[in-house]
Amino acid sequence: MPDEMPDVVGVGLATLDQIGVGPRSRDESVELTTFSLQAGGPTGTALATMAAFGARTRYFGRLGQDAFGQIIQRRLRSFGVDTSAVLFEPNRLSPVTFTMIEDNGGRRYVRYTRGDTTPLRASDLPADLFEQVRLLYIDAEMPEVQIVAAERARAQGARVILGIRRMSSGIGELLDLADVVIASERVAAEIAHSSDLERTLVELTKMGPQIAVVTMGEDGAVGLHDHKLVRQQALPVNVVDVTGAGSVFRGAFSYALLQDWPLERAVPFASAAAGLNCASIGGQGGIPTLEAVLSAAK
Repeated sequence: MPDEMPDVVGVGLATLDQIGVGPRSRDESVELTTFSLQAGGPTGTALATMAAFGARTRYFGRLGQDAFGQIIQRRLRSFGVDTSAVLFEPNRLSPVTFTMIEDNGGRRYVRYTRGDTTPLRASDLPADLFEQVRLLYIDAEMPEVQIVAAERARAQGARVILGIRRMSSGIGELLDLADVVIASERVAAEIAHSSDLERTLVELTKMGPQIAVVTMGEDGAVGLHDHKLVRQQALPVNVVDVTGAGSVFRGAFSYALLQDWPLERAVPFASAAAGLNCASIGGQGGIPTLEAVLSAAK
């Protein structure tokens, strides 16, 4: 591994994203108006966002030793993400996502495959992965290894941020180990068994995290820390694509944590980053500059 130690290590899912924009049609063959090939995934995009803002980040995961895996690695490196710890597996398919967006704000269709790489095991985690790390980012996509990663990271003094985009096994254990949880409104309500937003936030903090944030798309975001509730409206933008916006929010919030910003600054900052991201195609393709986010969050 490089001599420079990262601020953040991410253990989770990175994908190849193929995004196409085209007319709504029932024809068998339709030419796209726009096509973009990017790296993506909840952990990949969160780390790329942090790196774009200036944080030192490292990704740990397993990819196929295929063309897709090589593209994922190159795209992450282009943002400054350290990929030296990535495990490449020969003759395996890396995770791939296909997103089709209809022209003029039409429907969005997502199809994906996790590929066929061997699932990460605790024994795959390098002994020095969390040395001097300030933050571990996990996405609940591979809970078995992420539980062990969180235990080891916390033992070495790192804070754990858990981003959840869908329900999975092991959520309870991950929440117990997390210092911060960020979840969509639907997932948060399912975890807390409540449709009341404030009660949901309180219930999430009772499960382990000190800070709980719920994202609500065009309705903004709400965060809770030490009985302080912060509500933030979504940034008004011309929405082109919402792919990866949640991951950009989580990455931006993680960056705010690294700066030791209070909740009342972190939530507007992350909301502005996610909003600006929606004005472009793709999650990583639309990551804004730090300067643009700071300006929009004023």
